[in-house]
Order: sequence, then C-alpha cells, then structure tokens
Amino acid sequence: MSEQGGFEHFVADVRARIEAWLALWLDARVTEARARGADVGAVADSIRQLVLRGGKRMRAVLLAAVYEGCGGAGGLDEIAPAGAALELLQAYLLAHDDWMDGDELRRGGPSVPAMMRARFGHFGQRGGPPPTDCHELLFGAPGQERADAATILAGDLAGAWAVRAMLELSIAPSRVVLAMRELGRVEEDVVQGQVLDVCESAGNRHDVEVVYALKTASYTVRGPIVIGARLAGASDDEVAALSAFAEPLGVAFQLRDDVLGTFGDARDTGKPSGSDLRKGKRTALVVDAMRDPRSEPILGRVLGRPHASDEDMAEAMNALERSGARARVEERIASLVARSLRELDRVRLSVGGRSLLSQAVVALTARDR
Repeated sequence: MSEQGGFEHFVADVRARIEAWLALWLDARVTEARARGADVGAVADSIRQLVLRGGKRMRAVLLAAVYEGCGGAGGLDEIAPAGAALELLQAYLLAHDDWMDGDELRRGGPSVPAMMRARFGHFGQRGGPPPTDCHELLFGAPGQERADAATILAGDLAGAWAVRAMLELSIAPSRVVLAMRELGRVEEDVVQGQVLDVCESAGNRHDVEVVYALKTASYTVRGPIVIGARLAGASDDEVAALSAFAEPLGVAFQLRDDVLGTFGDARDTGKPSGSDLRKGKRTALVVDAMRDPRSEPILGRVLGRPHASDEDMAEAMNALERSGARARVEERIASLVARSLRELDRVRLSVGGRSLLSQAVVALTARDR
C-alpha cells in the first residue's frame, strides 16, 4: 500500500471508530437529558445532531497519529474518548460561533441557533403555548431571547461533555491529568482569540496570526497533538518539539481556510465564493489588501455587506488578486509549512507516526474544502 493510501486508510479507520463511539455515547447522554425534561432533551439533542452530522475528524486523526508515533499502547480504541472529546469541544465552539455570526446552516443542516429558535422561539408569541415556571427560570424572556439562551447553554453542555468524555479514558491517571491541562489551555486560548476577533483588534498580518494561533491553531492542531503525546507518555522535551511542529501548521491551516473562504469553489467548500467578504471577516487576505489605497474602497463596498452585488464582489476579488494579497498569503502558507516540516524532522517518532504526520500537513494545507 502506498504512503498516501496508508494515510487515507488511517483517516477512515479513526473516523469510523470515533463516530461509532460518539453515536453510542451521545445517545446515552441525550436519554439522560430527556429524563430531566423535554426542553433539556432538546438542547442536548441539538449537540448530538451537530456532532453526528459529519466532519473531517482531523483533530482525532492528529491525536491518534501522535499517540501511535510516540509509542502509545492499545491502539485507537484506547484513545477514542479523547478523540471524541475534541469533537465535542468543537461542537461547543461551533454552537457559540454560529450564534455570534448569525449562521443558519452547519454541515448541511440547521445550526444549533436555528434548531433552538425552532424549539423555543415561539414562546411568548400569540398562539404559542404559555411559558411554564421552568421556562421562566431558565430563559427569563420570550421568543428570540429564549432561543439565544438555549443556544449558549447547548454550547456549554457540549463543553461539559468534552470534559466528561476525556475522564472516561482508562489510560494512566497521571497522563490523563496532563492531557486535561492541555484541554483547559486550548479552551482558554480559543476564548481569548475569539475576543480579539470579535473586537476586530487585528490591524496587520502579525495581529491576524496571533488571533489564528489562539482561535484556530490551538484546538485544531496543537491541542490534539499535545494531548496525543501526553496520553502516550511523551516527555516534556518531546511535547515541546511537537508543539513547535504544530503551531506554524495550525496558522497555515487557517490561512488556507481564508483563501478557500474567498476563492474556493462553492461545489467543494459548500459555501458561495466570497462568503468571508460578505460576512465582514477581517482575514489575512483582507488586512493585507487594505494596505493598498486602490483596493480599500473596493473592498469597503462588499465587506460586511451580505447583499453586495455580484459585480462588486467580482471586483473585490479581483482587487485581492491585483494587490498581491492572495500571492503573499500563499507564500506565507508555504513558508509556515516548510517551518513545520523542519520541526517535524527534529521530533523523535516512529517511522509510521512521522509518515502520518507529514501527510497530515498536506491534508491540512493543500486542501480544496
């Protein structure tokens, strides 16, 4: 079997095992929640639906690859709860992100905010059922405010489940404690990065990459890699070397996401070209192009304007090309990938683990969706 074929088989195996574990585990959690009331069950089930609707599961793949590469015992089944915990952490972040961004769709279905609005948005409206004391205590206000509160609580529940899943590991407790410390660090980093993003604090490429390192790289790449290493019993020096490999890779991953969010084919990405511009995201592309006085007014006509005309969108995307912003972001991706691979050469890993991680670099940064 070729290296690429081996990697694809590994990814498929991890995905299948994690999804099987999650399906059984989440069914049990939703059953528990429904026993506490129909509304509690509805909040829990929104997370179950989101998690089981799909996803690349690359966080679990990275965790498993590092666990294997560092000599972890027991194989994929041993670390399935940790891989599932990363998926639950992502569900928590997606639920809150979709609420903040006003997104209606996620993974081909309704977002958690949309599901919560369908469930709770009618309370307090004429013709809807009267609120109960439970509703008043839990949500405190009718209609949209109830749905908003339910969305936040759904995300919180997914975060609690991530911790619960990690604590179901049967690996040595001392290793689990170190993995849990990384999980806590990841959540802290993501929240702080989101604050910077929401407040639009980034004014240059360095600022943008600080946000990316906190908000995306921490839970997409560094966190899974460090958790896998900790569970395998890697030393502090080995974990530091793996972190040095992971951090530039995580930023490169998000930069590729920027390019796809603006120039990607809708048939591959599942969202229309230029969607990041319409949403007003201050991506690395936008921050770079805004330095060009010719591009700034053109981008201003579409940035954060959902109903910008197709003609203005086309002109804005051309401006990103003409200004050199796209080329510079591509160059930065290549530079970060090269740095990441240099760091990987310094890490002590099994031959199989090194091969899996080098192929993961390509999967994360040369993708078309």
